[in-house]
Amino acid sequence: MPLDYEKIETDCVGGLRIGDWEITSCHMPILSNSVIEEYAHELGFNVPEMIFGNNYLSIRHLASGSELRLCALDALKMVDTSPHSAKSVQVSIAENWTESSKRNRSDITDVIRPFDWTFSTKYRGTASNGLAFTPSETGIDYEKLMVREDILFYDENILYEDDLGDNGTSQLSYKVRVMPSGFFVLQRYFLRVDGVLFRIYDSRVYHQFGSDHLTREFSTRESSVKDVACHIPKKKHDDEDLSLLNNIQFVDSVMKDPLVECEVAKIC
Repeated sequence: MPLDYEKIETDCVGGLRIGDWEITSCHMPILSNSVIEEYAHELGFNVPEMIFGNNYLSIRHLASGSELRLCALDALKMVDTSPHSAKSVQVSIAENWTESSKRNRSDITDVIRPFDWTFSTKYRGTASNGLAFTPSETGIDYEKLMVREDILFYDENILYEDDLGDNGTSQLSYKVRVMPSGFFVLQRYFLRVDGVLFRIYDSRVYHQFGSDHLTREFSTRESSVKDVACHIPKKKHDDEDLSLLNNIQFVDSVMKDPLVECEVAKIC
């Protein structure tokens, strides 16, 4: 029997309440320079140029209060700041870019320490109020997700983005869809360093209404630009459409198979 649901619509928040769940997605403007500087002080490194720090996705179980939340600040807290992190991606522009970034924000250089200048994060979401994921041998049932259903709610949103000094792109975003049978979330970290590499970290969350758990898969992939470029279809006169290297869907479709970790969280 289909669950009753109630839509949530405000100026900046959309979502719905369905069964025991409330799912909301918030869209707000980019953070002001003053707030970005506060982030940099808290984190200890120069942060992405575009941070949508008030954007979030919240998946909350109403009866228990358990929540899984996606937000920019918690994701940035997982950027590597180990002594050798700034050299994790070796390209000629990396050192010059980080030094330039420091000069552009001279008022906060006293707190700057080495950091992964690509802002790569293996953030999987912020779990709270008793929600805890543990390793599992069982992943998401994609056959159920392939069944055609009405979409009760859909949204996509960006948490942060940076062009790496015009040398690529680093972006953390999410998509969410709610069907009569359950909900599915894809959070994606995507990195392109021009002429060097692509990197994709995906966190997928699925729940079937009526079940007692959430299933999460976290996957990692990395390929050289050369390996991805070899999949670009040839055009007339052997020309290649290099614009495809800027197309996340194309890059995703040709990268090698990911390494996948499966987890499950019980709902009390």
